[in-house]
Amino acid sequence: MAKPVARSVVEGMYKALAGADFAALAAYLADNVTWTISGPVDILPFCGRRSGKAVVLKLLDRDIPAFLDKRRMVPDVILIEGDRAAVFGRLTARRRDLGHAISYRIAQFVRFEHGKAVDYVSIIDSFDAVEQVLGQQLTMPGGARATSRELLAV
Repeated sequence: MAKPVARSVVEGMYKALAGADFAALAAYLADNVTWTISGPVDILPFCGRRSGKAVVLKLLDRDIPAFLDKRRMVPDVILIEGDRAAVFGRLTARRRDLGHAISYRIAQFVRFEHGKAVDYVSIIDSFDAVEQVLGQQLTMPGGARATSRELLAV
């Protein structure tokens, strides 16, 4: 059985992320960390899968800030079970080139080994995020308009 992750480790990692303290964050990442953000990479270029601490730190320190300014993730819930943590919250930012605000829900799942994140998966409300990034409501087949709530199974 995997060794449980301490709450202080999870909170420390998220504090480093929130403060854009990438030197501190590096201490919470395994060298072979895999970082996955769901979403359409053609519209949200920070989405996709990255592997390795240096590549992940570049994503967080340079690639995402090149697209989103004043990025902030506010966790609503942090659950820790064994070697895993789940975080649900809201990400807010400004699109750097256009300056308009973006805000969408986000769920993150992190697996730790020896107090370091080895696997991170972020699931975003990509429908909502894409509409905000594009600055327009998406049109469904047949010309119908739908909100992300209407597309979700209840």
